[in-house]
Amino acid sequence: MSGVIAAVTERAAQRVKELGAEQALEMLRQELELVPRLGVLLGPPRPDGIEVRKTRIEPRGDVPGLAMAYVYTPAPPPPTVAIISATPDDGVPG
Repeated sequence: MSGVIAAVTERAAQRVKELGAEQALEMLRQELELVPRLGVLLGPPRPDGIEVRKTRIEPRGDVPGLAMAYVYTPAPPPPTVAIISATPDDGVPG
């Protein structure tokens, strides 16, 4: 275990619930505890180490693909991840 604590904001949890993807969200939350820098970094690196990142939950069954945004904060210990946004993602670039 990496010692990272991952949580979901109320707003992101509500949006995921509306989309019927609670199980996928929980799986992502658990994965972020192991690999907190999953996905793509958004914006330039910051001197304090805070990162805003995005990743994707692939569509499965009735669950749409979702673009997920989260914030990684390395300090103060323990490092934390907060999933802050869930947006339906059709997978089409641009």
